[in-house]
Amino acid sequence: MKVSLERQGQNVVQLQMEVEADRAKRAYEGACRQLAHKVNIPGFRKGKAPKNVIEQTLGVEYIKRETLEHLVPEMLNEAIVEQELDVITEPEVNEYKFELGEPLSVSAKFEVRPDVTLGSYEGVSVTVPQAKLDDEQIDKVVEQLAESKATLSEIAPHAIAMNDIAVLDFDCYDDGKAIEGGHAEGLVLEIKEGNFFDGFCEQLIGAKPGDKLDVSVTFPKDYRNKQLAGKDVVFKVEIKGLRERIIPEINDELARTIGQETLAKLKDLIRERMESELKEENDSRTHKAVVDAVVANAKVDVPETMVNREVNMLIDQHKHSVEHNGGDWQEYQASKEFETFKNEKTEEAQKRVLTSLVLGAVIKSEKILVTDEELIPYLKDIAGSYNVPVKRVMDNPNVRQKVLEEVLANKVVKFLVEKAKVDFVLEEKKPEKDSEPKAKKVTATAGAQ
Repeated sequence: MKVSLERQGQNVVQLQMEVEADRAKRAYEGACRQLAHKVNIPGFRKGKAPKNVIEQTLGVEYIKRETLEHLVPEMLNEAIVEQELDVITEPEVNEYKFELGEPLSVSAKFEVRPDVTLGSYEGVSVTVPQAKLDDEQIDKVVEQLAESKATLSEIAPHAIAMNDIAVLDFDCYDDGKAIEGGHAEGLVLEIKEGNFFDGFCEQLIGAKPGDKLDVSVTFPKDYRNKQLAGKDVVFKVEIKGLRERIIPEINDELARTIGQETLAKLKDLIRERMESELKEENDSRTHKAVVDAVVANAKVDVPETMVNREVNMLIDQHKHSVEHNGGDWQEYQASKEFETFKNEKTEEAQKRVLTSLVLGAVIKSEKILVTDEELIPYLKDIAGSYNVPVKRVMDNPNVRQKVLEEVLANKVVKFLVEKAKVDFVLEEKKPEKDSEPKAKKVTATAGAQ
């Protein structure tokens, strides 16, 4: 087979292939034999009709197309191996010439992985902020656990102030008409600025249990109930009472409510879990720092087509999430939020593609391979999560390829980290914005919420 190659742009290849007439003829005759077994021709058993009858029945052009369906992939595979091309898109056949008795010529276009010039990648030096665990962090978790066990107790009536907890009944009205589902009884609400609806809590300040009052609210323009979005409504509210949060003491009794014998054992368990999480965090920071350093040392022109495909993939994932949560994708696409999201994902896609290209070059340079033994644990996990036989997962080429890429990426990152010179520095603590317990989100029976 004759092969000629023309490079177009950053990473587009035009491949011209030509096979001798005898090979094209053999492929054509093979297609005739296969078709003879598939079609019913009066007077002939399947597979017994001669070539000329098949040609008269189906037409020569149809048989040619069948021939190309089988022969062109063979030609492409041979040419790609011969030219040592790292193909990243499905080849697109844009021209062919197929006349019986003459050589078959096929032209195809596809993208290949762009060349990467690796800089220093073995033994890169990086500085990594190391997250450390201290007793204060453990104490804070214990405090949060105590807060989660808090109970509400009725207290003496007084004028409502910020940070109080009130019990309310209400009905919501739009232009004097009761809103369907806009009713709540016994709603427990922490009086915080912006809680429930903007401006709602502020209008309760000074009211007392037994008081009835009208609270005016404007629903957000992006409110999930489109009929109410942006509308001015009135809540007719009755204050039913006041509550205070009783947080249990931090002691062995609290630990027992969480399933531990003593407070000391509870703290040990918290420490163990947090240390595990911190190790994962520090490992992740190290991996990122090393990979970023290796990428920074490399040179590569990232093709716009690769970035666009990555952006489209990220957008499709987000579209699925939006629609899964009941959102309107077309409406979201028309919003300013989508433009911001798309810009962020474009930057993310550029970095992902660049990183993938550089790591791929390191894999090639170091001849890093993945064995079947390394794939099996991952494939078993997938089979277990979907409750299907392992063999079914192992025989799925798409799943195998994705797992292979994941394992390969993990191996190359591990290789780079093991070779790197990592200097850990203690991470500076960020100042606490607010040490006060946060108000919990309110869940009401009111459909207007």
